[in-house]
Amino acid sequence: MSSTEVWKTWEGRVIDGKFPLRQWLSGSDHSAVFLTERPGQQSEKFALKLIPADAGDADRQLARWRAAAQLSHPHLIRIYETGRSGQTLLYAVMEYAEEDLSQILPQRPLAPAEVTDMLPPLLDALSYLHSKGFVHGRITPSNILAVGDQLKLSTDQVTSAGEGN
Repeated sequence: MSSTEVWKTWEGRVIDGKFPLRQWLSGSDHSAVFLTERPGQQSEKFALKLIPADAGDADRQLARWRAAAQLSHPHLIRIYETGRSGQTLLYAVMEYAEEDLSQILPQRPLAPAEVTDMLPPLLDALSYLHSKGFVHGRITPSNILAVGDQLKLSTDQVTSAGEGN
């Protein structure tokens, strides 16, 4: 069974005693994203990202996510809560996005007008990150997301400018 298939079997589990994994949304060998809810906000959708807690890097990753959670920009995905589930997993509860660019590109190329519309919000978000002393460590189609009619950049790959990945 592949790692992705194993992650999918996690549907129905509860993380940190309060975040139910309602539906597997996406993932890789190293992470999984699930639809979840936050206590007291059951009518809203949130995304919960799980990654293995690597022994030497777990505290540093949590610190990165906590720093990213302090950022506020209309074109950045918001991180609401982070933590450790047992000794083996780290999690980040984030704003839910309906889709990402990696879901669209296999279906069709973007029209020139779509690219023209997409670049200003992304560049604005990157400019904001840089002005705050951060960089985005992984700009890929899967990290360019749509929340309603707004384009947003993921924040779970944000690090301080001088820090190595």
